[in-house]
Amino acid sequence: MSFRLRTDAEKWFSEIEGELDLKFDIYYFCLIAGFAAVRKSSLTSADKPAFVDDFPGDYKLQQNLLLGGLIDAELRDLLGRGVTVKDKPVVQKSVSRLLTAAGASTHLSGGTDGGAARMNEYASGGFDVLFERMIDKPRKLETFLRAYAKLIGELEDERAEAEAALAAV
Repeated sequence: MSFRLRTDAEKWFSEIEGELDLKFDIYYFCLIAGFAAVRKSSLTSADKPAFVDDFPGDYKLQQNLLLGGLIDAELRDLLGRGVTVKDKPVVQKSVSRLLTAAGASTHLSGGTDGGAARMNEYASGGFDVLFERMIDKPRKLETFLRAYAKLIGELEDERAEAEAALAAV
């Protein structure tokens, strides 16, 4: 598995990157926004190569939560496309495409349609959301974090409303 950031995302976060412990922090901000909005976009060959091959630092301890977020976003995406929870073969195929199990450990699967590629697509889509919905690029970490938390809350509220509307149909 390899984690990639879009070139424009790195530029957008450049003023606060020095205040962060890991480059993966930028990836995480984008990823969570992508999960919350259930939004993906593809990376291109012009984007940066992988900057890390595994969850770094404290993110390694939270790996299962991030994998769960990926599964949740993918299942919400399927539900938004008309798949129901009763379509077990489709759900099982989707989850098995994302993850591999080795003993007691679960990891992102590789390949162009695997979990690592899909997670990069959510981080890319999340950057699109941040870029579109935040007034300006981040200049100070503390002001960015306040605006970011507010935006994630709004995205969660919007998603809950959309899911309630789907359930009412």
